[in-house]
Amino acid sequence: MRTSIFLLLLAISCVYAISRGGAPERWVAAIIIGMGALDPLVHVVTPLEYAKVDPGHLFIDLAGWLGFLCVALRANRFWPLWVAALQTIALVAHMAKLLDVTIQPKAYMIMQIASSYPLLVVLMIGTFCHRKRLKTIGTERSWRNS
Repeated sequence: MRTSIFLLLLAISCVYAISRGGAPERWVAAIIIGMGALDPLVHVVTPLEYAKVDPGHLFIDLAGWLGFLCVALRANRFWPLWVAALQTIALVAHMAKLLDVTIQPKAYMIMQIASSYPLLVVLMIGTFCHRKRLKTIGTERSWRNS
């Protein structure tokens, strides 16, 4: 049930961002879709377990974080910083597990997964705010000049 709700939220937020958002919204949606597409491939190579550090998800989370950070540093919006910060939580989970293997597997799992839901909500809010600014102002730059 949790997976179905997450996939529905992922689909709604990414379709909304790609169809109605500006370039930063579309880039963040593309990164999220890429992360989601890599997830099943990771499970082919490594089993899903939280008793030790999951190298596949560590790679996906690190790549996603770098992508979100690049968008956040270039976008003419504030919300991509929130997305990068939320993705940082998943990276902190991996680092915490690396430093202390006695962390309960359930806590490691929650730290990895929990920030994904608000990340999608922030993408929808960012896209909504972009649409609102377009109606009010008429145009909006996607990227900063410097």
